Formats: sequence, structure tokens, C-alpha cells
Amino acid sequence: MPLPLQGLQVLVTRPVHQAGRFCDLLLAAGAEPKLFPLLSIQPVALAPASLLQITTTAHDKVYDWVIFISANAVEFGLSLLNDMTSLARLKLGAIGKQTATVLQQYGLTVTVTPEQGFTSEDLLALDELQQLAGQRILIIRGDSGRELLADTLKQRGADVSYAQVYQRSATGSVAGLKQLHAKQQLDIICVTSREILQNLLQLLQAETWIYQQALVVGSERIAAYAQQLGFNNSIIVATSPADDAMLAALIQWRQDK
Repeated sequence: MPLPLQGLQVLVTRPVHQAGRFCDLLLAAGAEPKLFPLLSIQPVALAPASLLQITTTAHDKVYDWVIFISANAVEFGLSLLNDMTSLARLKLGAIGKQTATVLQQYGLTVTVTPEQGFTSEDLLALDELQQLAGQRILIIRGDSGRELLADTLKQRGADVSYAQVYQRSATGSVAGLKQLHAKQQLDIICVTSREILQNLLQLLQAETWIYQQALVVGSERIAAYAQQLGFNNSIIVATSPADDAMLAALIQWRQDK
């Protein structure tokens, strides 16, 4: 009996350090993953002062809440802390279940995370984050991102600070991508963020063939953005950017074809 993704040539655009498990899942399902990272993520050279304040005060808490915006925020943020015991005294928020899982792997208790979804809107809908007068909140994130979370928390009375613990940069070879297309080794492209989609188009610039490629994306928000940019072939929407959700979306798409 053939495997569900037998022979499907899938462009995997995640950063290298996040792509291994997804490539293994694709291989197990019979697909042919093409690892082609379009985003590089690196830690900052120095720990932000706002982050170090978590551990510099022995008795008085500088923050009431620490919110992690991604699994990368957990990995890179905690790597910059010499002592994580201070985090145990604080309320911890995670943007989604994947981020919460990484925190739990470090032995930390997550106070709030959405049961469904993985966006700022989903986190902000939680009861625990409605009344925040006088609360001090640190958001741990990368070097850019949406301001909705911080702005809304401030509107609800919180004092909000950022700790930017990693940097993003575009990567990828235009020649390599054109070669895959010319050899017809590109059936569908996996896109897990708007930034990856932007980098893809910046890399190819005037190449119009890219807009005919099928995409599997990690959210409705990315799908809407792809449509705005001019992608007019199949856009398959996974329930989340997580590995298992992206794989499930690919299998369902293959079955429906």
C-alpha cells in the first residue's frame, strides 16, 4: 500500500534548527522533503537588561508576568539566564501549546496558554489577562513582531517591557530554488510565517512562476497574506504551524486531489 505522501516533493522553509523533525515526518509519510531554509534565527550577543532583571533582585519581584512569544523565545531566552529559579516565582504565559510544551520541558509551570490557537488574539482572550492594573509584564520575543499584545496589555493597565533574545535574517539561494523549479522537483511549499513568505518573494523578485506554486501555510492569517500577494493556486491551511498539523494538512490535501 503506498504511503500517503508518496513521491510528493515538499519545500521545507523553516529555519534549520526547527526543520529536522518535520523532514523526518515527511520522509516517513513517503514525501521527498527539500530543506530550503528562508529564515535564519540567531541569539543576541548580550542578554537584554530587562531579561536579567528577572534574576537580579533576590526578594522583590521586578515582574509579575513573563510571556513567551514563541518556542524560540523560550530556548534563546532561557539560555541567557544563569538561574531559572526566579522564573518559578512568576506567572508564565505562552503564546500557544508548542511554546508551553518547551517551557514545561525546562521544568517550568505555565500559568496561561490558549486551549485553541496560537496568536496574540488567542492569548489576550484569556480571563487571566483581562484585569491587569499595576501588573508588570515582560514579553520575551525576537527582534521584531506585532505590537498588538503589548499595546493591549498596556490598555488593560499593565506596565509592559520587552526582552529581545534572538534575531532573524533572510537566507536562501535563488539559484538553488530556480534549479528545483526547472527540474520539476517542487510540488508544494511549506510556509509557517508571513516573514518566510516575504523572504521567498524577495529572493525570487521578478520570477512569476512562484505565484502558481501550491502552498501549505500555518494559519488563516498567512493564507490571507499569500492571497494578497498574488498566489492564485492551491493554498492549504493547517490548523497551526506545528509539525504534526502541517503534515496532517498535506495528507488531507493529497487525499482530496
